[in-house]
Amino acid sequence: MPFMTTLAVDSDSYACTDISQDLRLTEQSVNYDYAFAGYQNASIGTLIIAAGIKLIRWTTGTQKLLKEWSILTRQRMTRGHNDDQSSLMSTILIAKKRNFTIKVAKTNNACGLRWQPIISGVEEQTELMYKENTIWTAVFNADKAAIDELINHDPHVVDTRGAVGECPIHMLFLYGTEAHLDIARDLLVRFPLIATQIYNKPSYYGENILHLAIVKREANMVNWLLSHASLEPYKDELLRARATGDFFKIGQPSYYGETPLGFACCTNQWNMVEILLKHGADMDSMDNNDNTVLHMLVICNLPDMYAKFKARWIERQAAKDKKKTIKSETSELPKLWNRLNKDGLTPLTLAANSGRVKMLSALLQERAVLQWSYGNVSCLLHPLDQLDVGYYENNKKPPLSILEVMVQTNNSALVDPIITSLIDKKWEYFAYRILIKRFIITFLYLLIFLGTTILEQTRFKAEKNKNIFTLIIKGKHWHITHRMLCMTGQTIVLAGAVLKGAREIGEMCSMGFRNYVNTAGTIFLENLASIFCLGIFVVQILRLTKLSEYESLVLAFTSLVGWGYIFFFTMPFRFTGPFVIMIYKMLFNDVLRFCIIYTIFLAGFSQAFFILFNENGFGGFLSSIKQCFLGLLGEFDLDYYIDGRHPLASVTLLICHIVVITILLLNLLIAMMGDTYADVKKSAAKLWHLERARIALEIENGMSSSERKSDVNKYWVDVKGERYLQVEQVADDRSNLKEGKAEDD
Repeated sequence: MPFMTTLAVDSDSYACTDISQDLRLTEQSVNYDYAFAGYQNASIGTLIIAAGIKLIRWTTGTQKLLKEWSILTRQRMTRGHNDDQSSLMSTILIAKKRNFTIKVAKTNNACGLRWQPIISGVEEQTELMYKENTIWTAVFNADKAAIDELINHDPHVVDTRGAVGECPIHMLFLYGTEAHLDIARDLLVRFPLIATQIYNKPSYYGENILHLAIVKREANMVNWLLSHASLEPYKDELLRARATGDFFKIGQPSYYGETPLGFACCTNQWNMVEILLKHGADMDSMDNNDNTVLHMLVICNLPDMYAKFKARWIERQAAKDKKKTIKSETSELPKLWNRLNKDGLTPLTLAANSGRVKMLSALLQERAVLQWSYGNVSCLLHPLDQLDVGYYENNKKPPLSILEVMVQTNNSALVDPIITSLIDKKWEYFAYRILIKRFIITFLYLLIFLGTTILEQTRFKAEKNKNIFTLIIKGKHWHITHRMLCMTGQTIVLAGAVLKGAREIGEMCSMGFRNYVNTAGTIFLENLASIFCLGIFVVQILRLTKLSEYESLVLAFTSLVGWGYIFFFTMPFRFTGPFVIMIYKMLFNDVLRFCIIYTIFLAGFSQAFFILFNENGFGGFLSSIKQCFLGLLGEFDLDYYIDGRHPLASVTLLICHIVVITILLLNLLIAMMGDTYADVKKSAAKLWHLERARIALEIENGMSSSERKSDVNKYWVDVKGERYLQVEQVADDRSNLKEGKAEDD
């Protein structure tokens, strides 16, 4: 009798999937293992090509696949057919390029291959629903009589697997009408073991009927599944099942935390949570990313459900603590809201990292402890754990805090009034004082650098009619006083560059080179110091090697970078900070985009004008670029364009250049900069506080633990060994805090 099976090759991973369960072999036996290992013992020859492959990636298994196929072809091809080995190889090679299904059919005298496009599992599932006389059609139509007839004919039909790994019981729950659920109850009573069936293919792997009932919001059905006597032996298995398929991975819309309890919480069904907890669901369960239920509620942005679940966990934990005896040896786990996922984030810091502004605000308010209130004035204590930078304990780095996450993600939307209060406290107690000291030292250092540049700068004078430069050494009034001053200044400049360079290298090692380079805002400006230090070192090397002309070139750019570093000290002040932020954003957003587009136009127009002008060589092309650039500024020479070989074409291109570059692109740049100005002005307070936080954090990271804990720098209150931020809040003025109405420095 003929047989047929399928070799499915996925275009993304080039992987072959064993679907040998679809074979119905009645007269012949097959002994096979993965990757053709048992093809010599097979009695159906080429059919083993399909049945013997299990997840062989094209990128790593190509040679083996071709070799095994060719050996199989030579040894097991049916009598009377000597197909060329290369034709079978070429068929496999097609698999690398396209989605297809290879059909392998064997009869007594023939063996053949053909291919057809693959349809997705969900599409195949849909087709199955409309095929007559199948369990899938009966399930789709909720035809109880047809289902009973099929079961009477073959009781194992309830274990049939569909295109995506589903069983009939799953489809009954998925359709979810009253008729479908009645049939499901009947089947579960008759065949209780099917309650434990899960989807067994990658897309929906692990999902069971309890997951489906929860998502379909069938509270009565969930209660029935967990309380019915015939299903009692399988209750724990139902509650512990994990849906880990691709459909439920992190980042997908249906990422609900894998467990049924996670599904109930993430779909905002507290009544369902109550049912699951009543039947023993584990509140401490975590998914493969180590996310607890509280993490999942943050991801789903459900603050009310978060508060309810946390309160219930505290209540249940208190009951457990009462049952504990003195002799019991149990390892103390952190509180549920303090547990870290694989990214090292608690639910609170996860809210900040994912940009859940409302969720973050709700969680911060929920943690606040009321000390006293007087009218509309309240004194609140906010715990600083997870909110502020922690201390190293036993040389172990503390988990990320909200402040660090906010700075790393560069998200000004996270600037909550509580965070604003924390930043202002830091600024008041130590950051302002230390920054001013740094500014004075840096400013004096740059003045010394300027003085040494003036004193020791060399000049060149060109001889008439000669391409020779005569070096004028040290000016007219070079004497011992100037020499001593210059040498002292150079020593100070070099020493400062060495100290600052060492500090920047240490910071680069702690942050990692990529994070160091990718820093933004004020820290980017602060990191300009490393470029300045590098420039000073290069200048010293060039000076020792007597390359004075290159020394001047490097020194010029180093001077510009050095004075640009002063912008770092202007960012945290309200008077100058927003203005510098505008310049920063315009340069790295608007002007950068303009330059990219303008460069393309410049290359095109320059080449066109070079062809039309009477210019030769690379110098002629540079002259063409110069004329195009001057055209951007509106200072073009019309005679230059008319004197070419093709004046009409040159003038036509010039008009196009003026329209596209001078009129269109320049005005577009101005419009973009206007939008940036409006955006920055609208959120200036939050942006300014973000940069303030960046600087305060940078200063604090440079302090030792003893310095941070000293009374001079102490900005918190100590309550039973825990740090708290004390804030006096006026209810009517809370909106003012949101608008950033903090006192000016």
